[in-house]
Amino acid sequence: MNLSRSPYIIEIDEPLQTGSKIELFLWNTGSVPASPQYTLDKLIPASNSTATYYNISPYVREYFDLTKWSDIYNSYDVAINTNYVVQYQVIKYKLVGGVYSVVTTEIGEFMDGYSYFMDGQNKPFQDTVLLTEGTYFYNYNALLPTSQANNMAGSFDMIGQAADKIVYTNLSTGTQQVYTLTVDGIKTFARVYEPYLADGNKVEHRDGFGATIWSGNFEPQCEAKYSPVAVDFINRFGSWSRIWFQKAKSRSIAVKTNEYKFNPATLPYNAQNNGQIKEFNTNAKESIKLNTGWVNDLYSEYIQELMLSERVTLLDYDYNTDYTPVKIKTKSLEKQKGINKGTINYTLEFEFAFDLINTVV
Repeated sequence: MNLSRSPYIIEIDEPLQTGSKIELFLWNTGSVPASPQYTLDKLIPASNSTATYYNISPYVREYFDLTKWSDIYNSYDVAINTNYVVQYQVIKYKLVGGVYSVVTTEIGEFMDGYSYFMDGQNKPFQDTVLLTEGTYFYNYNALLPTSQANNMAGSFDMIGQAADKIVYTNLSTGTQQVYTLTVDGIKTFARVYEPYLADGNKVEHRDGFGATIWSGNFEPQCEAKYSPVAVDFINRFGSWSRIWFQKAKSRSIAVKTNEYKFNPATLPYNAQNNGQIKEFNTNAKESIKLNTGWVNDLYSEYIQELMLSERVTLLDYDYNTDYTPVKIKTKSLEKQKGINKGTINYTLEFEFAFDLINTVV
């Protein structure tokens, strides 16, 4: 699986070539399109520099639709939304003697994630579960309405093969629930097996031979004082992920307006009813500041992925029962360690991704 937020380079360097061409086919589901979506060509830079390079990532990104999917809380082994994955085929051509001829064909898949600089060029991810390994906390309150309580933990996507297993182990009783994949593919699973929501569970991805190739813990926290907020975002793998901000929150607004100086039409003027400065096009942006509460060292990686995300929504039942698009106002943050801090809490500020007054026309 390749990652489209980092460059993906197609190289063509054949003997005697004076140029090259690629045909790029892109689709989400079904078979290869009959015609390429893009045809790109280049001449070689010089006779002693014959390699040509094409970055196809910007073209791939046009074919994602990362609309937030409904929460998965009591479903397991569900096929991933096909719009989260872009399939591609590249036919490579060399130009020799003024004639193009096929060199080779490349086929693969993309998700809208990214690699890090130290990973190097064209680095696909090898992880099977599209979630950074570690321990995650979720809000759980048995007094909440079932429609709210059930979907608190969130879900994860995984790339599996037939006979692979997802194993849920109750953190309190040790009982297990096992799901066995029957076909290859990218699947979505609830993070917590629904009967285990009150206790939490460990999740393991085991291959067909029984070896554990990924594991993570999902632990409930009952917050008695504050109203926690769920923040969902596209993580570094291109998959939806969730972080809970359990502690104090506050909202604020920032108003912007235009103004002009008004001169009365007649004299003497009415000083009580008409000021000299008039305002127009007044609107505001609303922000919310959130705190994670006490978390572990691994949360620095989760917060980093959140801050690097280009698609973020939050769910705050105090104000809305639906997801609200936001952007992150916090642009720098210290990565905390318990050995230095004793206790770790992250504070982030988010701005709602729309004007407070509706101006859509």
